[in-house]
Amino acid sequence: MARNYFSYGTKFLLDGLEHMVKSSDHREIVVEIIKYKQIKSILLTDLEEAWDEERLVFQDVTERASKIKSDLNQLNEKEKASIKFKLDVLKPVIDGNYHKINLDEYLRTLREVKGFKVSKATFYNWKRLWERYGDARFLLDLKPGPKSRQTEKEVMDSLERIMDENLYSGEKIIYRQIYRLYKDSIKNVNELRNADQKQVLRSFQTIWRILREKRDLYRQRAARDGYVAAKLERDGSKSMSEKPKRPLQRVELDWTPADIYIVDPKNLERKKPWLVYAIDVFSGEPLGFYITLEHPDTFAIKQCLLHCFLPKVYLKKLYPEVQHEWTSYGIPKELVIDNASQNDSNDLEEIFNYFGIDPLYPEVQAGHKKGTVERGQKTFNDILHTLRGTSFSNIYEKKQYDSKGKACITLQAFYYIAHIIFVDIISHNWSHSRMGGTPHQIWEKAFADDPSLIKELPFSKKEITLALCEGREKRIIQNKGIMLEETWYTSDELMKLRYRLIQNGDEHTQVVIRFDSSNVKKVYVENPYDKSFIEAYIDPNRMQDFEKHYDVDPTLPLPFQQMKAICLSEGRKRRAFDDTHVVNALKNIKKIQNDQLKDKRNQYKQTLSKEAQIIEGLALQSFDFENLGEPENPDTLHYIGELSEAEINKKKKENYGQKRPIKTDVKTMVGSKPKNEVEQESNIYEDLPMYGVSQLGV
Repeated sequence: MARNYFSYGTKFLLDGLEHMVKSSDHREIVVEIIKYKQIKSILLTDLEEAWDEERLVFQDVTERASKIKSDLNQLNEKEKASIKFKLDVLKPVIDGNYHKINLDEYLRTLREVKGFKVSKATFYNWKRLWERYGDARFLLDLKPGPKSRQTEKEVMDSLERIMDENLYSGEKIIYRQIYRLYKDSIKNVNELRNADQKQVLRSFQTIWRILREKRDLYRQRAARDGYVAAKLERDGSKSMSEKPKRPLQRVELDWTPADIYIVDPKNLERKKPWLVYAIDVFSGEPLGFYITLEHPDTFAIKQCLLHCFLPKVYLKKLYPEVQHEWTSYGIPKELVIDNASQNDSNDLEEIFNYFGIDPLYPEVQAGHKKGTVERGQKTFNDILHTLRGTSFSNIYEKKQYDSKGKACITLQAFYYIAHIIFVDIISHNWSHSRMGGTPHQIWEKAFADDPSLIKELPFSKKEITLALCEGREKRIIQNKGIMLEETWYTSDELMKLRYRLIQNGDEHTQVVIRFDSSNVKKVYVENPYDKSFIEAYIDPNRMQDFEKHYDVDPTLPLPFQQMKAICLSEGRKRRAFDDTHVVNALKNIKKIQNDQLKDKRNQYKQTLSKEAQIIEGLALQSFDFENLGEPENPDTLHYIGELSEAEINKKKKENYGQKRPIKTDVKTMVGSKPKNEVEQESNIYEDLPMYGVSQLGV
C-alpha cells in the first residue's frame, strides 16, 4: 500500500483537475487548483469519499505505481527474494531506529556477518523509496538485470530453489542430501550444454558455507517450532504490556463465532457466522471487521485488514440507520494476532513485511495479552444475546430456547447490524477503561493534538483491494462475460479483452478473477498480456432476481458467501425437481417421428385421411343451432299449424310457373310485420332443397 497523505506539496487529480496541497490539518485541507490558480478549502472527509469513489488519484511522481504488480501472487520467487533482501537491509529504517545507527558501521556489519554487499548510495535510494511509499512492492527493480550468464549466479539460483523446497517445510533435512540435490541439478543442466558452457561443480565445503550464509534461519525454525518460538529466538523476550502512546501503534486482531444463527431466506438453512475483528488498543476504536460463514483462514484475516486500511466513507450511503460517523482507518505498526495455524502462513508474512507491520504473537492460552479485542468481541456477542436466533454463550444460558427455530436475520442484514454495533454502541459510547471520552473522541483528539499523525491513503482503492482481497478464481471470458457462482459479470473493457484473445488465438485462456468477498457487485479480471486488471460489473437482471426471490437489498453490499448460498440453494432445487416426465415426452416425440416415417413410405395416406376427417369435423361444427338464441320479441310470433307434403309440392309447382312472386293466401306466419314483407319472406324457401322437413302453415 503506497502511503500518500495530504501534506504541503502533495499533488492529486480530483474530478480531472490537478490540485496541490498548500496547508492542512486533521480536518480541512487548503489546496490550489493549478489550472485556474484558485485557492479553496476542502474537508478531509470529502477527499476521503472522493478517493473511495475513485474520483481522486494521487500524482505518481516516480511513475512506479503504474508498473508494480498489484496482485502479490504475480511476484515470482526471485522477485520475492529481492524484496526480502531489501527489507532486511532497511530494517533500522522500518523500525524507526535509523537515527540511532552509524550507517558505515551498519553496512560493514551486514557485509561481514550476513554477506550483504550494499553501497551507501543504494541504501539511500532504497530508504527514499520506503519513506515515499511505505510499500515493499515499490522496492522491486523495474528494469531487468544484466542478461550475461554468470556461473556464481547460476549456483545461487539453483541453491535457493533447493533450499526453498527442502529447508523450510519443517522436516529434518541432512545437508549432505541438499548437496546431492545440487549435484543432480548441475548434472541435468550440463547435459544440455556444450563443453565450454558447462557449470563447474562446487565442493561440499563451498556449498555448506553458502547454505550457512544464505539460509533463512528464522524461516527454518518457524517451520519446525512455529513463528512465535522462532521470533522469540531471533528477537528475544518482548513485553506486550506497555501501553501504546498513539493510534495505530498497536492493533489487536482476533476472531470468534458470533452467538447467533443467521438464516438463508429461501431454503431456511441456519448457520453461525464468524466475526474477524480488529481494534486500536490506544483508543479502543474499532478499526475493521469481516464476517464469514466458514472458519476463518488467511484470506479472512486479509479481508479484515483490507477493511482496516480503507476509510469508511460508505457508511451513510449504505447504512443510513447508523447514527454517527466512523473515521478510523490506517496501517498498524504492531499487530497482535492469535498464535494459531491460520497465522503461520507465507501469505500473511508477506503482507506484514510489505506493509511494514510487526506481528506480535502471544503464547498459547495467553488471551490476556490481547484482552482489548477479546473484550470487544464479548461486547458484540452480549448485544447478539438480545436478538432472535441467539445461541447465547453456553448451553446453561440457552436452556430450552430454540435458537435455530427463531432465527430470522440474513447475512446481509447481519452486516448492517454489525455496523450499528461497532459505530453507535462501541465507537461512540463512553469508554470505561480509558480516560478522555468515547473511543471516537480519543482517536480524533490524538490526531488533532499531534501534527505528525497523518492519515495515509494508497494510490487507489483498486490497488489495495487487489493486494488484500480474498477472492481469487480462474475463468474463460465468454460472449456474455465472466461467470462467478452462476452470475455473469461484464463490461466494455472486458469484451475488448475477449476480442483481443480471439484475435490472438487465445480464446480458451483462463484469466484470473480477483474480488472483495465482502461485496461482489464488482470483480477485477487480469489482462494476461500486461498483467493489469479490468473491472467487470454484476448483471443488473441477476440482482433483480436476487431481490425478488431472496430478499437481497440491491442498495447494500452483496457478500460473496450470500451469493454462493443462493446458487447452492438453486442447485439443490434443480436436482430435487422430478423431471422424469421429460423422458416420456421425448419418447412421444420419437413415436410421432417413426409414425411419420412409416406413412411417408405409404405416400402419406394416413396423414391425408386424418386431414380429411379433421376438415369434415370442422364443417359439421361450423353451425351451432344452440348459439342462435331466442327471438327478440317472442310474443309477436305464434304457431298456426303446418302444411302437408302434398300441399307444399302443389304450391311449389305454382311458384315455378310464375315470373314474379306469387301472392298466396297461405298464411305461413302472422306477426306484426307488414303483409308485403311477409309475402317476400315466404319465398325464401324456393331455392332450398327439400329434405322431408315441414313448413309452418295453416
